Amino acid sequence: MAGWTGWSAHSRRLLSSRWRLLQQQPEVRGGVSGRRRFSVAEQELKPRRDKFGGVSLHLAQLRSPESLDQAAFGRWLQGAVLDTHTGRVLVVQDKNKTRNAWKFPGGLSEPGEDIGNTAVREVFEETGVTSEFKSILSIRQQHGQPGAFGKSDMYIICRLEPSSFHINFCQQECLRCEWMDLSELSKTKETTPITSNIAKLLLYGSREGFDQIDISMRELPAVYTGLFYKLYHRELPENYRNVTDMQ
Repeated sequence: MAGWTGWSAHSRRLLSSRWRLLQQQPEVRGGVSGRRRFSVAEQELKPRRDKFGGVSLHLAQLRSPESLDQAAFGRWLQGAVLDTHTGRVLVVQDKNKTRNAWKFPGGLSEPGEDIGNTAVREVFEETGVTSEFKSILSIRQQHGQPGAFGKSDMYIICRLEPSSFHINFCQQECLRCEWMDLSELSKTKETTPITSNIAKLLLYGSREGFDQIDISMRELPAVYTGLFYKLYHRELPENYRNVTDMQ
């Protein structure tokens, strides 16, 4: 592949993994639409090196959302990056959308990637802002979404805390990106319904305490030796954490 030798080992691994994920033989998919599904090679997707030094295959080049292979379909995540000192939240407008509404940055989770890591990575890739995962704020479940292969769509929004503030957004994906006052985002009509609702939730949390809205994470040992899992739930009060005998 042209230019391969000039890329970093990380970039080669990233491209290789994404290429394996998407590289499928063309086939006819049954179901409601019965439309033909095209492979990556057939549609001549061009891998690109982004401004952060990574390599990506832009799924927007596919002819339709339904041309995605089922193996490439994963959960969507967004990261609500809130600066608690200024009361501003990071928002973007997607490029090439019919309605350029404000929303939180986000994207698809990679296979084997934790929820918080996906949110942090996607926020950085879209905006250039680094952040730390704090909690899950909400989960949207949707059925019958076109292009979801008959699967229920899980859409997770996380609360993130910024560790940098300079915006250097990806112009291939975003039309605009800015730090917006949280109260303004909760009132504006230039946003998506889910963003508006989460903005109100964040406003409540910033005033009354995030313990009122956070779904926090704990890592616990699995029943399988050497394995761990992440459990997400509302924070337990201290006097309930080590209770062995409840009345």
